[in-house]
Amino acid sequence: MALAALIGAGGYGAVWPLRLAADWKLIDTIDLPQPDSLAVDATGRLRYVTLQTRPGRLVELTAAGPRTVFGKLGEPDGLLTSADTLVVTEEEPSGRIMTYHLATATLSVLARMHSPEGLLRRSDGSLVVSQDRPDGALWLLREGEAAQILASDLDQPEGLCMLPGGRIGIAESGRGRILAWGPAGIQTLAEDLDGIDQLACGADGSLWAVISQNRSGELVRIKDGRRQVLARHLRQPQGIALAPDGSLYLAETGADRVLHLAPR
Repeated sequence: MALAALIGAGGYGAVWPLRLAADWKLIDTIDLPQPDSLAVDATGRLRYVTLQTRPGRLVELTAAGPRTVFGKLGEPDGLLTSADTLVVTEEEPSGRIMTYHLATATLSVLARMHSPEGLLRRSDGSLVVSQDRPDGALWLLREGEAAQILASDLDQPEGLCMLPGGRIGIAESGRGRILAWGPAGIQTLAEDLDGIDQLACGADGSLWAVISQNRSGELVRIKDGRRQVLARHLRQPQGIALAPDGSLYLAETGADRVLHLAPR
């Protein structure tokens, strides 16, 4: 596949320049310390980012610059937004699954579990949480009710996304696979994705997988059985957010920046 080199600044960029597929381009970069999960608003603009600083933070990107919404987080990972709430997970022992209410600026803890990571909201308002452990599971959370297991025997499930038809896409990091969970059980959609972290599902059925490696991270798109590497030489990429205009945001955690990429 033809690739176009984009030389980054600094020592890492000089040795391992970001490389994009020839039909993709870099629109902009946003400098942030250790960005992880990303969320766009209704217009497709990047709005919220979790930072894996110590302590961790959730920030809102404003015209005046990043604004801390709340901090003192363990290792913030999953991020989910709606019109009136933000949901964040902490990927650590006894990690919290928290809801922040924007109107009242109050934080509540929905649940605690070992290594909660990916988040997904279903059409009935319930939350699905992936538990990033070798004996991991998908958990269903409804406010005021005990957590329930949707799927078990997963090896380090991380990113989640909603597939067409209502099935849940799962990035299973321990086995390097993308799975689909639904009424018929578990189905394997893609394999040989060592280091897979976060996942996004396109409205056209495409899968967007982040391969998180320190110096050789990649962004991969899988559609109709065809796999294309859109970006190479990424430094510990993690979060991905698709925008309505076809562009996307990608958190390059090890390079302290978010990339805004778009097709040419």
